[in-house]
Amino acid sequence: MLGLALTINTGFVSATNNSTINQTTYTSFNLTNNTTTSNQVKSTINTTSYSEGTNTNSNSEVKNTTSNSETFNSTTKTIKVLIYDGIYSIADCVTGIETSLEIADAENLVPGYNFTYATSTVINSATLAPYDVLAMPGGTSGADYLSSSSISGTAIKNFVASGKGYLGICAGAYSGSYYVNDLYYAWGVAPDVSCEHPDQEGLLTVQITSAGQQLFKESGIITMAHYNGPAMYVTGNSSKVVTFATYADNILGYEGYAAIVGDSYGKGRSVLVGPHPELTPQYPGIVAKLILWAANTTTSTISTVTVKQVAFAASIVKTFIDKNNTLPNYVTISNQQITVPQFLYQLAKATIQVNSGVTTSITISNVNSSPAPSGNFTSGKILKSEYLSIAQTLISFITTNSRTPNYVNTSLGKMSYTSVVYLFSKIMNFYDTNNRLPNYVSMTS
Repeated sequence: MLGLALTINTGFVSATNNSTINQTTYTSFNLTNNTTTSNQVKSTINTTSYSEGTNTNSNSEVKNTTSNSETFNSTTKTIKVLIYDGIYSIADCVTGIETSLEIADAENLVPGYNFTYATSTVINSATLAPYDVLAMPGGTSGADYLSSSSISGTAIKNFVASGKGYLGICAGAYSGSYYVNDLYYAWGVAPDVSCEHPDQEGLLTVQITSAGQQLFKESGIITMAHYNGPAMYVTGNSSKVVTFATYADNILGYEGYAAIVGDSYGKGRSVLVGPHPELTPQYPGIVAKLILWAANTTTSTISTVTVKQVAFAASIVKTFIDKNNTLPNYVTISNQQITVPQFLYQLAKATIQVNSGVTTSITISNVNSSPAPSGNFTSGKILKSEYLSIAQTLISFITTNSRTPNYVNTSLGKMSYTSVVYLFSKIMNFYDTNNRLPNYVSMTS
């Protein structure tokens, strides 16, 4: 058994955070109920074109010189992972994480990154020090991990709080959470996430959310192995939690509960996974990208960018979305990676500056992602006056809330975060080609 099989309470806790701003309204939704389908996501970023007589696609395709435009430069960063393989861990789970990372490197599943790993039977400050991420695999139970003299919970908490990452699968997810319902309090490196404790072994299905689609480049419903892993829900600050997948069926009795979540603790990040992407059927890309997310390597180290740099990056992002119907994991500007939320802020600022004839460099700020992107709009044109208003409102919202909105109200309807990124990538791509802003932008639902 990879989890502790006990009768549990079926209560469900959730949180909702609503935000309203002038000119345009943005609303946050319950994270644990985010079950956006791949078709919904694709409908918001379907390929569209300008109607001003200029074909910008061929120009963009020339600029996209990489074979996989998920990464836009040749710089490779190494992520160092420590995998616990001591008492109470399950050997197959340890091996599954190892082989997932080996496959990710061999097949270049995460362009721009490679992974090195080591195993340790002891987890303390000294063993953790050289690494970027700790992986706690499936085990006999989360309670066993918490009580083990070989594992220092204090060291793990200090490690993550210092800016490092934590990946917990099954037993590792239980022990990394805040609370396991009616059983015990855990380490709390995912301080806003609590767990129900299902009793089920075998295959089940999970629904990839829009946040998961952006990270994994997987969509829809997929099958994963499950061995009594947690069904998770938000009990703390919902704006900090990202739900990457939910349980898609009711085999556990917890349909719609989170199967894969991300949270933050101090300066670091944690990922908790109820099922087993490292076992059969194996998803090495998902394992590697969850580790990458936990490592939080996309934090920018540059301070400013120019309007021209933003415009050039926009041409590449537009091409990527046209080809893949999803957002990239990150954007490279001036040989440095920034997150897509950070890039949306740069796009909005650049649009306003171009319209005003301002050439001042744009400061890069820390911007968190939209917690639950959603929206629905009809096909049509966004006029220049409207997209300039949207850009100004985006700047105000991001400055106030330190995150991007879930959607924006437009004359075409509610446009999701992903569509807004595409909208402004098209605008700045047009500027990159024509050295002026378009009179309008056509968007197709």
